[in-house]
Amino acid sequence: MITRAITPALLLITLMTSTLEAQNVATRAPVDRPAPELGRRSSGSFAFIQSRPQGAFGRNVGRGYGVDGVYLFRLDDAGIWSIRVGAGIVSYGDESRRTTLSESVGGRVNVNVETNNYIVPMSIGAQLSRPAGLIRPYANAGIGGMAFFTESHLEGMNDERAFASTTNHSSIAPSWTAGGGIFMPVYNGKTSVQLDLGMQYIGGGRARYLAPGSIRDLPGARISVTPLESATHLLIIRLGARIGT
Repeated sequence: MITRAITPALLLITLMTSTLEAQNVATRAPVDRPAPELGRRSSGSFAFIQSRPQGAFGRNVGRGYGVDGVYLFRLDDAGIWSIRVGAGIVSYGDESRRTTLSESVGGRVNVNVETNNYIVPMSIGAQLSRPAGLIRPYANAGIGGMAFFTESHLEGMNDERAFASTTNHSSIAPSWTAGGGIFMPVYNGKTSVQLDLGMQYIGGGRARYLAPGSIRDLPGARISVTPLESATHLLIIRLGARIGT
């Protein structure tokens, strides 16, 4: 009985509330607030990348894969000139071996020792682009640097979660960049989305870095690290999306 009495009352209250809210919305004057200047001029590009080492660097290490991000700030209303800031991370060589967790534990607990080599390219510069059309070419250039580091960590045999890590080697090299590509609009709304296809050449300075085989395990829980050294020229292939104005 109580339920039957309450249900119609709840429906009536809901209907009245919805009607009043609709009236309030209808009486409100629409307010068009201009977008903040920083947001109006800003956009970002996020991409999957492939690295192709060039010259002596290419003879020492293989191709790598990773991601990068680019921030663009338009200097003019049309978007022809922009400031470009980019950074990414590439993994270019992995090693893995199985071992016991420790001598005291013995062979009852085994782990994987994973070693990964990384490149972190960073740059700042200018970009020139065509702001309209179905295909919008762009070109950019800048200066920056590349960080190289090699890290080893332990993973469980079953859960594969890293629970201890060590940086075996790290170095930094200066670099300059030059690149280009095309934007292709795929969605035009309040926030536009464009396909981003491009390449970037990185002229990297001399650096010391590791590659698979550069670390050797020695008796007595010791290791031998033999860095390679060369100029670090690199070609980056990008496939991603630009989001923003």
